[in-house]
Amino acid sequence: MNIYKNSQPNYKCLTAHASPLILSIVDYRNLVAFSPDNCEIKKVGRTAIGSTHALTAPLRLVWAIEGKDAELPCDITPPTPTDSVNMVLWFKDTAGIPLYSLDARGKDLASAIHWAVSDDLGKRTYFQIGDGHRAKLKVTKVTVQDQGIFRCRVDFINSPTRNFRVNLTLVEEPSKPTIYDAQGREVKRVAGPFLEGYNLDLTCQVSGGRPKPTVVWWKDGKILDAVVDTHSIGSSSKFTVNRLFINEVTRSLWGTKLECRAQSEQMPVPIIREVPLDIYLKPAIVKIVLIENRIYAGRPIAARCETWGSSPAARIIWKLGGQVIGDPNVSTTQRSNSTISKLALVLGKDDNGKKLTCRAENPRFPGGVFEQSESLDVAYAPIVSIGLATGYVLDTLREGDDLKLVCDVESNPPPTRIIWYHKDDRLEHDVAGGTLIASNTLTLRVLTLAHAGEYSCEAINSVREGRSPPIFVQMKYAPRCRAGHERREVTAGRHETVSLRCEVDAVPTDAVRFSWTYNGTRGDVLPMPNSRARNNGLVSVLEYTPAADTDFGTLACWASNSVGRQRTPCVFDIVPAKPPQPPFDCSLHNETNSLEVNCIPGEDGGSQQYFLLEVRGIPRNTAVVQSNPSTLHAPQSDQGMVGEVPAIYQERNPRPNFQLHGLEPGFDYTLYVYAVNGRGRSEPALLEHVRVAGVIGGKIERNGLFLEDLKKALPKASSENMIIAIALTGAAALILIGIGVIIGLAICRRRTTSPVKDGPDDFTTPTYVSAQRIEPRIRYSGDGRRSQRASLYVEENRNEPDLLQRVEIDLHD
Repeated sequence: MNIYKNSQPNYKCLTAHASPLILSIVDYRNLVAFSPDNCEIKKVGRTAIGSTHALTAPLRLVWAIEGKDAELPCDITPPTPTDSVNMVLWFKDTAGIPLYSLDARGKDLASAIHWAVSDDLGKRTYFQIGDGHRAKLKVTKVTVQDQGIFRCRVDFINSPTRNFRVNLTLVEEPSKPTIYDAQGREVKRVAGPFLEGYNLDLTCQVSGGRPKPTVVWWKDGKILDAVVDTHSIGSSSKFTVNRLFINEVTRSLWGTKLECRAQSEQMPVPIIREVPLDIYLKPAIVKIVLIENRIYAGRPIAARCETWGSSPAARIIWKLGGQVIGDPNVSTTQRSNSTISKLALVLGKDDNGKKLTCRAENPRFPGGVFEQSESLDVAYAPIVSIGLATGYVLDTLREGDDLKLVCDVESNPPPTRIIWYHKDDRLEHDVAGGTLIASNTLTLRVLTLAHAGEYSCEAINSVREGRSPPIFVQMKYAPRCRAGHERREVTAGRHETVSLRCEVDAVPTDAVRFSWTYNGTRGDVLPMPNSRARNNGLVSVLEYTPAADTDFGTLACWASNSVGRQRTPCVFDIVPAKPPQPPFDCSLHNETNSLEVNCIPGEDGGSQQYFLLEVRGIPRNTAVVQSNPSTLHAPQSDQGMVGEVPAIYQERNPRPNFQLHGLEPGFDYTLYVYAVNGRGRSEPALLEHVRVAGVIGGKIERNGLFLEDLKKALPKASSENMIIAIALTGAAALILIGIGVIIGLAICRRRTTSPVKDGPDDFTTPTYVSAQRIEPRIRYSGDGRRSQRASLYVEENRNEPDLLQRVEIDLHD
């Protein structure tokens, strides 16, 4: 049912009830009656039933917090057990229209009809029946406009109407507490400082609040002062004040915080202002703690001074024998209500018996000084030094002399044992070895170079050991060969000059003189006065050139200084050079545009060597090979195979590493790698059955030599070797002519046979190319860059166990 006021004096209504409804509504101005038959509310005057009792009903105060829910009580329990509730109406302030109604006519309360006005308050209200005396109107999210007098009217069937009034009032929180000191200054962060033994005066003030709040001082969860001294500082209705006064500040307040709480019963949580206290305390205890039970001279000592009870941190001063110890050796920290100062100190034997004092004082309390002193008992280890016995001088020592050293010890208690060291090796008494140890002296008999080095002595007492700084013993001696240079074998060829380097050790090093002698193959030992020797300090270099076989033998280098002449010379055995050993472990590697040959060099035979690569190729035509079996099985001479296929390519390198270009398909290539020095060349290292599937081309840096350059590639030799080389060159030319005839016959025979399709991958009938034409080819494009693409691989030989795998090489720019 909705009720609204129209422009007429009467009230209109909209109802869904079919039965007549008569309501008497008190609006504190007029009494009106409502009839659902014609939906009109008529004024009936102020004599309606219950109007007088409604204004005089008891008033109950209900506090609510803005934004929270509120519950307005209304007891709907019938006066008699046989009676029941007919209707419940809720009114607010002086409004004559109910804001909420409960219609239980002809029904039980559980089936009653609830109705509320459609404004904001009506939407936030709901009547909860409960068990009768606990019935309540619940208002959700209370606002300031909701404050006022609410009246609950309960109509019973047989009993008189009952009215209840509820004053809904919003709780107003007071301001946050403000704290002032005794001088009236506001305390913003820390209160104080307050001195130990003096008073403390703080005032906590809040303003406003409904209902009136209480202001209480708390400490550590307990009430310290709950007496409200006055409600006014300027205005009695505005402020609430509590003054805290403590006559004597004790240590129990140090490090604590006080709380001022403003709260009322209607406030769910109090408003708290927390203030830390700054309390100044005097030092109470000073104690020195030594980390070690015994103090040793020269060893760092750690001492700790603890003072308790000072705030702020007590200032600690260390003194040793009345002298203040500087801050760099002191570190101070504060923990809780104690101050700790640590001292790092190194004491000497002169500090024994002195007093170590720790003095603690708080600058806030002049005269509040506490100190403690400890007497130091310093035990020190032996202080050791080493020197020469009387009559000995280090600068005049020579091999074969004697030496006596003395160990001087100062210790408390006296040493129980003395130990001697040579370098880091402990010395023992050894009469046969010339090492004599007696008490604190060391005697060395018949000095040798092995006696040179550092000597030190160590003394041990009940405290610990002490070791002396070392003394360096060095004696003069005649020259001798430097370690590793006593004897060397030098390989040389005839008319080849070699440098012989003679290195010696000697003391003193100045004015060292050298001489050389020669012991030839005939057994004569001769001086070499006219030799070209360069002397520089401890090194002599002799340039020696053997001109004949008799010049090979033994040369000796002698040196002398102010001590004497070298006893054993430095020996150089001059032996003739020999041909080098062949390279080994040769292998092939495919590169982008070449075939790379890599070998490991062998012994050079005593002179500088270089390496020579020769390439020979024969056609893969079985008919030609069978008709000319001598080309594969010719006897071998010292320069190669007699009657074999001549070399079509040569290359010389200082290292056995080569790159091949321009090999053509259709041939079995054999690679020969030689090592060559002034005494000849080695046996070749062979790489056989090298085959290619396409021409390896590209721009070649011409380091290799063909047949017309063969003469230039050979090393310079004597006239006899030159004659042999010329003869071999002629023989090679005759062999090439014969091979050319054989190849021509093979071509003619091939042309009479049926044509066979060939290609780069046909290994049974390769295209034949004359031996004279097998040479590196260089193909250029218009811009001078390489433009051809070739594929290189090695054919697998089924009869050979060591197979070179097929590799692919792509040549491109």
